[in-house]
Amino acid sequence: MLNGRRGNVKVDYWTPENTDAKYPRPGALASGDNPKYGSTLGYFDASYLKIRTISLGYNFDNMEWLKSAGVSRLRLYATAQNPFVLFSPYHKESGMDPETNSFGDQNAAVPLSGNLRRILTLGTNAPATRAFIAGLNLTF
Repeated sequence: MLNGRRGNVKVDYWTPENTDAKYPRPGALASGDNPKYGSTLGYFDASYLKIRTISLGYNFDNMEWLKSAGVSRLRLYATAQNPFVLFSPYHKESGMDPETNSFGDQNAAVPLSGNLRRILTLGTNAPATRAFIAGLNLTF
C-alpha cells in the first residue's frame, strides 16, 4: 500500500504550497499500490503543429559565368523533413513526436477486438525521423 514510498516520484502536483501545479492532487489509493486517479498523469493536451517538409530551391539560368563553364543550367536545393513540432505540451514534456504512427493492434499487450483494432494510437515503436537533404543539379 505504498507504505514508506509516498513522495518517491517527483511530480508537479497540487499542494497548498504549490497551487499553480501542472497536475491535480493525487487521491487515496484505489487498490494495492495504485493511487486513485494516477492514470490521469498519462493524459496530455493533444494539440500540436508539425511541419513535415520544407523545400527551398533556386535555378541559376542564363548566367554568363555558367555558360563559360559549359553549364547550361544549375539548380541548388535543400529539403528538411520533419524539422519542427510546435505548440505541443506532449512533445515539450517527453521529447517525442505527438503524431500517431500506429494502430491499436500494433501497440496492445493483448489482441484487441475487431472494432478497436484500427484505433490510432501514439506508438513509440517507430518515431518519425528527421532528415536534411541538399542537392545540386547540373545540365551540360
